[in-house]
Amino acid sequence: MDMAWISVKDPKKAKEFFRDILGLQLRSEAEEYGWMEFVGKDGGAALGVGKECPDTSDVKAGQNSVMTMTVDDIEAFKKYLESKGVKFFGDIIEVPGHVKMALFADNDGNKFQIVQVLDGHK
Repeated sequence: MDMAWISVKDPKKAKEFFRDILGLQLRSEAEEYGWMEFVGKDGGAALGVGKECPDTSDVKAGQNSVMTMTVDDIEAFKKYLESKGVKFFGDIIEVPGHVKMALFADNDGNKFQIVQVLDGHK
């Protein structure tokens, strides 16, 4: 896979959220179509973000599958996101010896998860 995409109601707010709060890099943008693509600092799969088009698509804002973003220090990054107003669903969950995870949502209710991979696992 090289991209997952979501629908949003307000592309401007989404751009601010993904670029300025989450720190993703804006890889490309087609404002006339309400479309953006973001990538992480280390590459990997892209996140496509498109303006909700109820007349032409059944994909509604806030109705996506969960995309994960790997971070080095989940506690510090969660605290940073919370300082920016990001709301999390519960606490950090740990699968001992594998991962730590925390679930949050963007402005449209699309769910994302930050994940810290623990030593010895990829």
